[in-house]
Amino acid sequence: MNKRFGDRFWIGFGVGTASLLVGACLYWASPYAATWDEVDFALALRRYDVLAMQPHFPGYPYFVLGGMAVHAFIANPAKALSILNVLVLFSAAFPIVLLLARHMPRPAALWAALSVLSSSYVLLASARPMSDGAALGVLWWYIWAVEWARRRMAWTAQLLPMALFSILMGVRLSYIPFASALLLLWHEDWKTHRRLGRVAASLLAAAAFQFVWVAAVAATEGGLWPFFKLGFAFVVGHFSDWGGTAAASPLPFWERVCRFVLDNFLWTGMASRNAWLLAAYAVVGAIAWRAGRLGLPRPLFVSALLYALWALFGQNIDKPRHLLPLVHIALVFVWGRLLAAPRTWRFVLAAAVVMLQSTIGIGLLREQAKTPPAVYQLADDLRDKRQPFVVYTWEETRVLDYLNVPFPHKDVLHFSFFLQDKENYRHAAIYMTNHVVQGFEAQGIDVSRHVRKMKTYRSSLLADPVYGTITLYEWVDGAVR
Repeated sequence: MNKRFGDRFWIGFGVGTASLLVGACLYWASPYAATWDEVDFALALRRYDVLAMQPHFPGYPYFVLGGMAVHAFIANPAKALSILNVLVLFSAAFPIVLLLARHMPRPAALWAALSVLSSSYVLLASARPMSDGAALGVLWWYIWAVEWARRRMAWTAQLLPMALFSILMGVRLSYIPFASALLLLWHEDWKTHRRLGRVAASLLAAAAFQFVWVAAVAATEGGLWPFFKLGFAFVVGHFSDWGGTAAASPLPFWERVCRFVLDNFLWTGMASRNAWLLAAYAVVGAIAWRAGRLGLPRPLFVSALLYALWALFGQNIDKPRHLLPLVHIALVFVWGRLLAAPRTWRFVLAAAVVMLQSTIGIGLLREQAKTPPAVYQLADDLRDKRQPFVVYTWEETRVLDYLNVPFPHKDVLHFSFFLQDKENYRHAAIYMTNHVVQGFEAQGIDVSRHVRKMKTYRSSLLADPVYGTITLYEWVDGAVR
């Protein structure tokens, strides 16, 4: 009787806490499109055009389609996408509970899932108009489907993970390393049945599911060949120029690894740059390690390892949000081990951590929703500034276009272009952002004596580590060293 009452209490407490958390995330979902990529997605809800980067390659059709559905009820396109992310992310509670419930009682599985989904940094990064939150939700449904298919002998069971992987790729293509879970599923099927026909059918079915969204996006771009040409140009640019990958970054290898593990994963991803949360997870991690009862399914472990390598070498090291899947998987491992042998004190510990990181996360969400991004502050300030003037920026110009500002602005990447172009504005004040100044310095051009600091705009660096701080400078003519 006591155990039944205890189970009902913890289930009720967990469901109530989850409901409040979802409500808070929906209410404080970001209404701002504050980065180049976020503007791409917001504009896509009004007019879908991959060539015009609405959104950028590969088009993210399932994410945009979901955003359009929410946009029918929410006027602000950025808010609509943020809300979609929250809804899909928290739907992952079901597959996580189903995965863990095979190893522990339902109340423990529920609290493990809640401990994962209430992660402060994941909440902050997901409640924005990017595809990260939705991709993370779909990812857990896909992982569950792979495990579900592994326990069944019928070939038709494999169709569900194939379909979900197609949806995952149509939401966020950079999660492609998780295809290894499907490959491992097919390998196990081959060891059991030894039939080439089954393997060939699996490959054809998986390709057909992917072709659905690829063909749909290609149709909007004039066919498969133009679509693949566009994709090739995008991939080359990502790895050779602006993508922040290991190939394009001047950061030394070991410094990149340390930043990846210590700053991006532990300090930011796990602890949201909060010392109390870091200490809490140090305790939880130590207890979970000693518990030693639950491991990750092999397909999930292999996929996580491959994704970690991809995130380290093929993603922008300046953006910790690329590690969101690794944060979630690590939390499933930690909480799965800790709660695999349910004890009242372990439930209390889980509840305390959930309350702590939920409080931190909601505070971060509220700050993000209430404080306009730095580029929005810049735009509002310059609206009231006396003209004529021109503003040179980097990626900020995409957001300024989105905000329909009434003053001229241009993105400038090379100092030679700037020298030539500024001659068109001889009778206008010339302003530039700190990213332009830093870009010139990276090209070996010292402009420190020819710029005067005007004002610095700040918003959450946790939400936007690249453009969370913007400093506006005025150009002062003279010889440049």
